[in-house]
Amino acid sequence: MNQKILQILILRVICSILLAIPATAQEVIIQFPQLSIQRTNSPITIDGQLNEPVWKAAAKATNFWLQAPIDGEQAKQQTEVQMTYDDKFVYIAATCWDDQKYIIQTLKRDNFGESDAFAVLIDPVKEQTNGSFFAVNALGAQTEAALADGIDDSWDNKWIVGVENYSDRWTIEMAIPFKTLRYKTGIEEWGINFIRLEPGSNETHTWSPIPRQFDIFDLGYLGSLTWDAAPIKAGKNVSLIPYARVSQDNNFTVEPTAKSTDFGIGGDAKIALNSTLNLDLTFNPDFSQVEVDRQVTNLTRFNIFFPERRQFFIENADVFSDFGQFADRPFYSRRIGLDAGGNTVPIKYGVRLSGNLNSKLRIGLLNMHTDGNDQRAGQNYSALTFQHRLWKRSSIKGIFLNRQAFSDGESVTGDYGRNVGGEFNYSTPDGKWRAQTGYIESVKEGFNNKNGHLYGRFDYDGQNFRTFLTVQRMSENYFSDMGFTGRLFNFNPETNEVVRIGFTQIGNMLNYYIYPKESKNINFHWSGIENFVYFNPNDGLTEWYTRFRHFFFFKNTSQLRFRLNNHYVDLLFPFALTEVPLPAKSYTMKEFNIQFNTDLRKRLNTEWFIVYGQFYGGTKLTNRGSVSYRVQPWGNFSVGIEQNNIRLPEPYGDLDLTLATGSIEINFATNLFFTTFLQYNTQADNFNVNARFQWRFAPMSDLFLVYTDNYLVDGMFGPKNRSVVLKANYWLTL
Repeated sequence: MNQKILQILILRVICSILLAIPATAQEVIIQFPQLSIQRTNSPITIDGQLNEPVWKAAAKATNFWLQAPIDGEQAKQQTEVQMTYDDKFVYIAATCWDDQKYIIQTLKRDNFGESDAFAVLIDPVKEQTNGSFFAVNALGAQTEAALADGIDDSWDNKWIVGVENYSDRWTIEMAIPFKTLRYKTGIEEWGINFIRLEPGSNETHTWSPIPRQFDIFDLGYLGSLTWDAAPIKAGKNVSLIPYARVSQDNNFTVEPTAKSTDFGIGGDAKIALNSTLNLDLTFNPDFSQVEVDRQVTNLTRFNIFFPERRQFFIENADVFSDFGQFADRPFYSRRIGLDAGGNTVPIKYGVRLSGNLNSKLRIGLLNMHTDGNDQRAGQNYSALTFQHRLWKRSSIKGIFLNRQAFSDGESVTGDYGRNVGGEFNYSTPDGKWRAQTGYIESVKEGFNNKNGHLYGRFDYDGQNFRTFLTVQRMSENYFSDMGFTGRLFNFNPETNEVVRIGFTQIGNMLNYYIYPKESKNINFHWSGIENFVYFNPNDGLTEWYTRFRHFFFFKNTSQLRFRLNNHYVDLLFPFALTEVPLPAKSYTMKEFNIQFNTDLRKRLNTEWFIVYGQFYGGTKLTNRGSVSYRVQPWGNFSVGIEQNNIRLPEPYGDLDLTLATGSIEINFATNLFFTTFLQYNTQADNFNVNARFQWRFAPMSDLFLVYTDNYLVDGMFGPKNRSVVLKANYWLTL
């Protein structure tokens, strides 16, 4: 099919999607609760005891609602929240009434989800696109996170909390510095919501009601925080975060063993240009304390998408990364400072400006430079984005990206990659109907056509019925040097070349949820079907994936899942899964899987997953299981194993792959942690040991001792490399 005709057809589909949204959906009026906040001149001690006079008079947020397992009903165990402020802090006091024993999964930071916990969501500019999240469990373990399309708890910042436990309740005091919040002066009404997790009854409570089909972090369902006077600018807001690191490295793959000792210094600076716009600077950044990636067994023909874990890239990350569909993104921050194998490429410096220019416009500006050597050129990465809010929950966005190679301080002629494009996102006020359309074009030396990425999406999320329809066209000459485009690349083992083949994808999912009212055991059923179809320009239909499923979600948090999959693949090139590549021809594969996990609240719980079916002319049996044990609240111990047994006809042979993991987490206190993670992966021929000791000796200031070891597992078991790192960083607010 002609390239331009195909793009016109896709554009027509996208327009049809947008026009399919009922106009009446825009008229939905939603009533949200309100809480007033008044200034205090009395000191507050953050100990969780709520004995200060201000808490006897401050207005209360009450009448919390169930959000899960059902919505529309008042919570039986209620929560009361009060707020006040002074020149430096916003204070939050909460009383969580509870006559049950608490469930505490961990004392480690940034683990909100399965413990008795309280949280606050704040949108200081009432933009409904981004905000901040602060949470604490019943024994004082903190979580702070950035909110956009979801939650990212890799974001860290300063705030203080105290917790006190009683026989019939637990109480919280939070002090959040104005300097931590990105707010706009002159605004007297903020968006806010409070969340209570009560795993003993498997319930989630929210102050501002959220329908159960939506995430509890949904910024479209915030209540209102009304100030007695609009907060003024917090004053000079500059934070310096220097670090010092010493490391010992051993490389056993060379003779004699290469040993090196390295000392490094560097750091970050966070400068608030105003209350909503932040400038981040980094010099010689070091991410040696970041947890290692969780390895996976890859039985596909494409690369795996791994999440970003490095702190510098987290705040306001969505303004850069939320373009494209699924994993196909023009901006993927792991392309900066990491190679394809996840190994570190030294970053010399980085500058990032991000935040709100006004209540409707957010911007992002980034420039980073990586170091070069005899084997690779240095690279400069630049990004410029904006996001402008339209109506209540819609937006128009734009992006420009540039990667430029440098050698000896000069740019390398012709060695660059650029992307430019935009995206329109529409949502009704209640969030049930959503649509998206976008286009990104690449600019590359020698490629002047077939270089675009066109995409669109439609979503409907009702209480019982939910669906989405996606369509995208990625042309073969589309490059994304700062992004992720996994399916665009096909490896041909006969020529040992990576071949770029454009594709058109159409995806659809139909889901139906049943909430039985009288069941003693089941919260809800989830039945659905999904289809993903892929076409290539010159070969027509090349892949069709269909899945039928039915899931049972039980009141005791256990889950039982059944899936039936049908997968058609027309291989354009041989597939080098084994030593003898599978031939390029058509394959039809059917498989069935079952998955079950026991009660997650129990100290001992387990999960297992079994798949059996056809696999490229042979069969595949996958067994995956894990066992976890919790010593509340200080210890978590788990082991897991995944075994893939593939049987192929001659001459392609058989393949047995094992991925085994183990983890030890010991929490000596809410500021002192020890974790060890083990990974044994026969596909990667690697056994990895990563042990990390962390002491948070002051707010946002840490001492890390990290030990990493890698061994060969194929044939003779032997060491590959080993490192020990001692690192200290200190957060200094000026």
